Amino acid sequence: MSYALAHFPTVDTRQIDELRRKYDPQVDLIAPHITLVFPVPDSLSKSHLVSHVVNVLRSCKQFSISLQGLEQSWDNCLFLLLQEGRTEVIRLHDDLYTGILAPFIRRDMRYVPHVTLGAFADDAKRCADAVRDSKRLRLRYQCVVDRLHLVKVNDDWSRITREEEFLLES
Repeated sequence: MSYALAHFPTVDTRQIDELRRKYDPQVDLIAPHITLVFPVPDSLSKSHLVSHVVNVLRSCKQFSISLQGLEQSWDNCLFLLLQEGRTEVIRLHDDLYTGILAPFIRRDMRYVPHVTLGAFADDAKRCADAVRDSKRLRLRYQCVVDRLHLVKVNDDWSRITREEEFLLES
């Protein structure tokens, strides 16, 4: 089992869900989200993790984000990118990966705040289809990052559940 921290944008996700049903194998496991802390082992106790998140969020206020634009990742995923609020999400990600989470930060790749639209392994044609479908929809959303969720992921990634909600100050 592991824990992760995510923001679930409060937007109409019908078009995102349409794409994810075709291209994202995790569509039925988790709603569209922006991951701030990637899965860490449950060797970190939930109570210590919750305490750390609460402490980091004391200095974080709500902020606006806009989702627009596409990027194919190095590992062949299709991302819906953040435009407005990107700097704030990166700062929050970096702040969360201090203290007990410092050993888990991935230094071998840059953090790109995004909502995953699809995952393709080595299927270039399927990825090209997803890019075309995504461009056709002209996805563009605005919302406020006003809460984060601690999610629990079971060992075989067949179940992801929301465990705790953290509200940001307005």
